[in-house]
Amino acid sequence: MDARLATGRDVAGETIGTRFAAETSQFRSLPTPFIAEATTIGSVSPRALVRLEGAVYSVPCRWAGLDLIARIGATTVTIVGRDGTRIVHPRKRFGQRAIDYRHYLPELARKPQAVRQVLPELLRDLGAPFPAVWEHFQAAHPPREAARLFAKVLGQLETHGVDRVVPAIETALSTGTPILLALTPAGHGTPPLAQEVVPASLRDLDVPSGCAADYDGWLAEAV
Repeated sequence: MDARLATGRDVAGETIGTRFAAETSQFRSLPTPFIAEATTIGSVSPRALVRLEGAVYSVPCRWAGLDLIARIGATTVTIVGRDGTRIVHPRKRFGQRAIDYRHYLPELARKPQAVRQVLPELLRDLGAPFPAVWEHFQAAHPPREAARLFAKVLGQLETHGVDRVVPAIETALSTGTPILLALTPAGHGTPPLAQEVVPASLRDLDVPSGCAADYDGWLAEAV
């Protein structure tokens, strides 16, 4: 601490430290926190990429062709969509790329064979439980069919979101339920018949329903 805070005094005998403490209580707070970032405009290419200071960053593919605000900080780059969505990447050096393949889910859902081309990076970005989903499909199907089924899962993820899809997948993996069946929205089956429509002789019959997972087990045994 500066020794003058305790020793320097004014004509009234108050130390510099005492006066500074009194003045500090009168300071106004900043209206907004200061963030050390440079603000610029980034143009999104048809491949949903933004080039900033020689580095390339991915954004959601629905933003292709837009001009967006980008904020370049010391360690991060933030790209702000027109709906306020913020995409944050670690800042890269000139010539480097920061690609998050979750930004391309709509395209990958429509192009199953493209899934195979970016599979390691895609599974890295998706995280658990999706590597287990791919292993499940790959163990049961040829590569092209596994990619087609995995693309369907990506389509569900894009449509219904992580909060709905991930728990359904985890349950399916733990119970042996077919994954795509677990992701099928409820309420799309045949509605039950009203009691008065069913003949009286059939109303007391109880027909147990089968489990789709049983069929997978039978097929595996047959193979």
